[in-house]
Amino acid sequence: MENYERRLWRYVRAQWRPLAVALACSAGATLVTLYIGDMIKRTIDAMTDGDVHRLNMVCLTVVGVFAVKWFFSYGQVYYMSVSAQRMLASLRADIFAHLQRLPLSFFNKRRVGAVQSVIINDVPVLQSGVQLVRDSLDSPLRIIGGLGVVFFINWRLALLACLCLPMIAFVISRIGKQIRSITHLTQGSLANITAVVEEVLAGIRTIKSFAMEDREIERFAQHNRNVLETTLKGERRRARLRPTVEMIGAMGIAAVLWFGGQEVAARKMTTGQLFQFLFVLQMVAQAANGIGNIHVTRKQALSAAERIFREALDAPLERAHRGGLKVDDLQGRIEFQNVSFAYPDGSLALDDVSFVVEPGEIIGLVGRSGSGKSTLVDLLLGFYEPTAGRILIDGKDLKEIDIESLRSRAGVAPQHTVLFVASVADNIAYGKPGASREEIEAAARAAHAHEFIERLPDSYDSLLGDKGARLSGGENQRIAIARALLRDPKILILDEATSALDSVSERLIQQAILEGKGRRTTIVIAHRLSTVQSADRLLALDRGRLVETGAHADLLAKEGYYARLYRSSLVEQAI
Repeated sequence: MENYERRLWRYVRAQWRPLAVALACSAGATLVTLYIGDMIKRTIDAMTDGDVHRLNMVCLTVVGVFAVKWFFSYGQVYYMSVSAQRMLASLRADIFAHLQRLPLSFFNKRRVGAVQSVIINDVPVLQSGVQLVRDSLDSPLRIIGGLGVVFFINWRLALLACLCLPMIAFVISRIGKQIRSITHLTQGSLANITAVVEEVLAGIRTIKSFAMEDREIERFAQHNRNVLETTLKGERRRARLRPTVEMIGAMGIAAVLWFGGQEVAARKMTTGQLFQFLFVLQMVAQAANGIGNIHVTRKQALSAAERIFREALDAPLERAHRGGLKVDDLQGRIEFQNVSFAYPDGSLALDDVSFVVEPGEIIGLVGRSGSGKSTLVDLLLGFYEPTAGRILIDGKDLKEIDIESLRSRAGVAPQHTVLFVASVADNIAYGKPGASREEIEAAARAAHAHEFIERLPDSYDSLLGDKGARLSGGENQRIAIARALLRDPKILILDEATSALDSVSERLIQQAILEGKGRRTTIVIAHRLSTVQSADRLLALDRGRLVETGAHADLLAKEGYYARLYRSSLVEQAI
């Protein structure tokens, strides 16, 4: 826990300039408040003595003192907010940047909503971390300064008032421990509810298709009740703290009033001094309550910090990013040497796969669902590392290659198309932000997307909704293919990227692929085997093993696995 706290304070310390101004203003406000106590004493003494002139002067001074306090209070609040917001912005930026560098396995093991919750729910809690700095200095300063004043006024009365402090410290410590554990549960519940919302909104079409709205409403309601219950449990603890501290303080004030009244009656102190004593003592009590809030807030902040560091910032980066070799002159030769890949549960996705792809070749990956086709491509792009064997790119071990350098020279049209909330042109140019409109249109034409784009209200400037909701599945895929082609990649990967296309569009896409033969290495994954018949070679995978390789006609003549797969696909198309 101390490690999380130390790391959190690094972010706080980075804002030392506005923090220093805020703390200076806070100290100034405290000194002015102590001086106000002296003004109260002078006012009451002037009233008691019937000195109207002195009373008028004191009242005018009070107005000036509060004007000074206004500037100190403004500076304290404003510069403290500046520190907090800058710290949160820096933390959010670090979390987001770190998430971009994490391997796919990290996201496969976590719900997207739970990851979002770290930024949405946990980071704002740490705003209180900056307030801790102020309270950690301001409250002790008020207590020390206030105690100094009350001991100066009447040390016997001050000792009586201090008897309550040990009881207050005990209450704060006990309730603070309970609040931290509850805060941890609350943040976890918020992560669950965020994950449910993200999941439901992403799958709203499926939910409506199966008429499961009521089930999802009840599922959300259950998570919502969990959040409510844990939150209220924490609020009960927090609500108990303040009145308990105030009750103990009231007992102390009652004792002070009784003993102080005796002192005034015995003329050992004036009425003005007693009121000054009570005013300053009230300030000390508020500061003591602030100490209690410091303890509670610290527990909340550390609980949030623990989730942030454990769930995001401490997650290990992709190992592939550690390679230093650049492949700016990529040729596109790919070699798998006895490559195997196993999932965490031990099941094999690829088993001892070996093959070579020469630069400029067009390769088709075929096989039933779950045979390892997409896994093979994920390994090639460095999303995962083989559990055995080696992958060579232009004769260099993939582990030694800067993975960003490799990916920047590759173009990928994935199985599940993702279009961003941006214009059609921006979506196509996502992998090449500086592309000209002519380049964008040329890529769209090659992907047979230009015609339907021109029919959109604003053509290439038309805004696409979340996941390209305004387009059909086939249109989405053609945008994704145009995006991949725009980069003029040396390695082009199409992962079931034509599954939603009609036969005419598919033939046009095949023609675009063939035009790249010799200039780029192309790997096409297809469930519909007509897509890959014109490939130079086919690699047939079955249960993670490479069982056949060769041209379409040659594999059909063998009457083996591929031939059975092909006949099965013909039956499916006929049905």
